Amino acid sequence: MDTTTTMATIFTGLFSALFGCSLFLKRDPQAKSSWLSTHSCKRKGEEFTLLYTPFWIFSVGIVIGMKEYERWDEWGYMAYCVCCALPYVLYPLLFPFASDSGIPWYDRYITKANLWIAIFSFIGNYWYTHYFYHVLKADYTFPAHRLNDVPICLYFMTHAYFMFYHILSNMTLRRVRTTFVADAGRLLFETALVIVMSYTTAFMESLTICGFPYYKFEDVHMAYTIGSAFYGIYFLVSFPMFLRVDEDANHKFTLFQTAVEALGSSMLVLCMLDFVRLFLGVPIYLPH
Repeated sequence: MDTTTTMATIFTGLFSALFGCSLFLKRDPQAKSSWLSTHSCKRKGEEFTLLYTPFWIFSVGIVIGMKEYERWDEWGYMAYCVCCALPYVLYPLLFPFASDSGIPWYDRYITKANLWIAIFSFIGNYWYTHYFYHVLKADYTFPAHRLNDVPICLYFMTHAYFMFYHILSNMTLRRVRTTFVADAGRLLFETALVIVMSYTTAFMESLTICGFPYYKFEDVHMAYTIGSAFYGIYFLVSFPMFLRVDEDANHKFTLFQTAVEALGSSMLVLCMLDFVRLFLGVPIYLPH
């Protein structure tokens, strides 16, 4: 079976299962459905992420479409990736949202969101990338400064990608929670939804980056099919956990709690990846 047919079969199965689970949902007549947070500070942080994201995504399309990366050395890659990620951090600090007026920078939602994603992105690159190297035989071949044999520029680029992914997952899960009755049926649907979103997110990233020739897999078919499930493990944990940050207006996270939850989520993902590696019997060797 070719890759296109396999992926069509997989997605047909996933969305069919999701539709089946949706039949158990019960709409709450008293609920006020919402995509964005009703908490003003969190809502503004989500709106800012949605407004800024199209700019760097457009730039990625230009860079790949026009092959601008062919002219870059390691500093060129670093500068570009830092420029994509930095506005998420710097703009809210330099130009606080009206909703954040009078709130210390460390108590603002956008600060906590950036911290959560920064921790998860760092651990994802520093540790999880080696599972792609060994299990999926992936390799980065472009010139780059490296930390633990992973291009440092990708630590920054991942931050941009993950901020976007996780705000979308926040919105989707919140819409479900603010529309339907909180019962076993909704829990079943949410579980299926997280699985579908995780696999779809992983596959779409793999598909959209295929035009970049310096990220290679030994077996492209395996990368799209099995690799998307492997990468999707990240989001099985992170999507529901990231939503917790300041979701309850009566229970605001501190920076410390934010860091602890991000670290705990990252450890769970690492364990799950390693369980898969052990099941497949693939040895892993870290660089000296």
